[in-house]
Amino acid sequence: MLDEFIRYSALQRDQAPLASLLIYLKRKGGYVQLNQIWRDNGPTGGGPFWNQTTLMNKLDKLERLGIISMERRIIPSPRDEAKKKTNTFYRISPETPIYPYIFGMLKIYREEPDKYSSELVDKPLDHLSDLAGRCASGDPQVGRELDVAMELLGEVFSVRGDEVRRMIKERMARRGMIRESGIPLPVDSPQEIKIKPKRARSAAKKSLKPSRKMERTKAIYEEDAN
Repeated sequence: MLDEFIRYSALQRDQAPLASLLIYLKRKGGYVQLNQIWRDNGPTGGGPFWNQTTLMNKLDKLERLGIISMERRIIPSPRDEAKKKTNTFYRISPETPIYPYIFGMLKIYREEPDKYSSELVDKPLDHLSDLAGRCASGDPQVGRELDVAMELLGEVFSVRGDEVRRMIKERMARRGMIRESGIPLPVDSPQEIKIKPKRARSAAKKSLKPSRKMERTKAIYEEDAN
């Protein structure tokens, strides 16, 4: 699959349209209706495709390569529910060898102090094929991509590694990827805050009312003293 994709990429005079399409499908994640793909990537949406035939040819080729999968669904017509119409949906296949490295075709740059943007690297498809090929050949540097990404986040937001992990965890929890069990208290928080409420209440009760054993002991001590 990867070799066929590399040969197909070499035939592209302009690599930007196909690279933009792959990034678009990766960002969408699931199935996207063909009409939506055309609206977002055609001239109306400011995309790289000027006619639908070219877009369809790219999608068909990617499907034959196993990069994307296509599904046809019969859904009610928006104008007349009694009528049924067939709609075509596409999504990028997570099993494809280029899937983990698609966002590697983007480079991030700073526009303003608090604003960052991204754009395609030079020859993005060649760069994508190189990343996937290095992974297939067992290049140890490719395995550090997550570490490099976390370092980049730390530099962009001027935070430490533990703060980057917390940001990632919170984002995953918001997207429903993990279940947040609770946010731990900072290490430098006061010790009395860390006491569980139940223990704190029981400690308060003990300090307000002495136990019967303590009262008997106190009475015996006073009697011996007399």
